[in-house]
Amino acid sequence: MKSRFEAKTIEDAIIKAETELGMSRDAFTVDVINEDSKGFLGIGAKDAVIEVIYDDENSCDCSCEDHEHGEENHEIHDDGNGSDAEHIIILKNFLDEFFRLFEVKASYKIDESDDMIKVLIDGDSSDDTSKLIGKKGAVLDSMNTIAQIQLNKSLAEFKRLYIDVGDYRKKRQEKVRELAIQGCERARKYGTKVSLEYMTSYDRRIVHETLAGIEGVKTFSEGNEPHRRVCIIAK
Repeated sequence: MKSRFEAKTIEDAIIKAETELGMSRDAFTVDVINEDSKGFLGIGAKDAVIEVIYDDENSCDCSCEDHEHGEENHEIHDDGNGSDAEHIIILKNFLDEFFRLFEVKASYKIDESDDMIKVLIDGDSSDDTSKLIGKKGAVLDSMNTIAQIQLNKSLAEFKRLYIDVGDYRKKRQEKVRELAIQGCERARKYGTKVSLEYMTSYDRRIVHETLAGIEGVKTFSEGNEPHRRVCIIAK
């Protein structure tokens, strides 16, 4: 199926598609119809328009990437007095149970803004941190996805959940974006299909979003988990 979405930027349009379709970025293909334009002194400004191609039966849960927000964030303290909102209590219970099942000791801080909940986790030891991250971030990715599902059940409006352990996502994000740009350059230079390394759904989403606004290339995912990768082709 195909749907069009319009927003101020391409990234905002992709987020809008995720929210309305109830799918993560990796579940659909994005074609940029019109790029956003700021115009001159606000005159002639145009919103970005994307066309999303997806399988109507392929629904998945949105994970989240690191965004900077202008809104004031509020730190949620675990004071044990039961004053937290219901969705924060659910999130805390999930994290505590997750740590118990993985037999790790860790502390965390929760910051909530208007459209995002960010959880920063620190393992008590390097071994605890490694367990929570997993190979290529697989455990961390799963933790984020499952926790997002739990949050969706208790929130009236969708909020992105971003969980990071020891700054792993931030560092990995930079590396994945470099791989995406390098693959894009090869695809445009040689006019051939470029297949990147196997990645988690979170990393694949970063590739798609990194290249969404670049003319002359198209991205799609192929293969089955855990051997699923992003392919880049010139168009």
